[in-house]
Amino acid sequence: MRKVAVVGVGMTKFGPSAKSQVEMFAEAAMEAIEGSNIRAKDVQALYMGNGLGDFEEGQFNIAPFCANEIGMPIDAPSTRVEGACASASVAIRDAFMWVASGFYDIVLAGGTEKATAMGTPLATRTFAMGTDSRYEEFSGITFPGAFAMVARMYAEKYGIPLAKLKERMAMVAVKNHKHGVKNPLAQFQKEITVEKVLSGMMVADPLQLLDCCPFSDGAAAI
Repeated sequence: MRKVAVVGVGMTKFGPSAKSQVEMFAEAAMEAIEGSNIRAKDVQALYMGNGLGDFEEGQFNIAPFCANEIGMPIDAPSTRVEGACASASVAIRDAFMWVASGFYDIVLAGGTEKATAMGTPLATRTFAMGTDSRYEEFSGITFPGAFAMVARMYAEKYGIPLAKLKERMAMVAVKNHKHGVKNPLAQFQKEITVEKVLSGMMVADPLQLLDCCPFSDGAAAI
């Protein structure tokens, strides 16, 4: 297996955007390409994560349109991958494996979403489709509800008092917001405290508002 290197990175501003998913991905992709001393026509394949494009803009099969937007070769394969919240990570994993195998030398990977286009009711419904439709989705479960049950199972399995687990989870939210302040492209630019997290609106016990991810628009590429 060959060694694999990241030679360029790109990222849009995250938050509500007037741009389409294709436009956002093209922005991030061209930043990655231009910073890597290669050209779009040198890219041999595209793997891009897009979990909800069908519902966000009524657009599926988005990968070839993104490839065309940035000027990739017409015969270069472009593949959309979906893995719920890990969609872009799956794309990067696949890109890595193709380069490591020696099949390709230069591959573009990343992801794009435009979740704010759906509005809260539709977004809640579509995110819930990431649960098992045979046993979970029909019951009315939401994604926060599913992860809330996982949190309770974790607390029980490892003998952690739920209040203590909530405090530790709150520290993750605090850390993430602290990093966001240092990133001009992050959706939120404000630090929070553990106390603020723990006093927030309950979404799905034990998860409170600041434990949960916000809906956002944006793209990133490597």
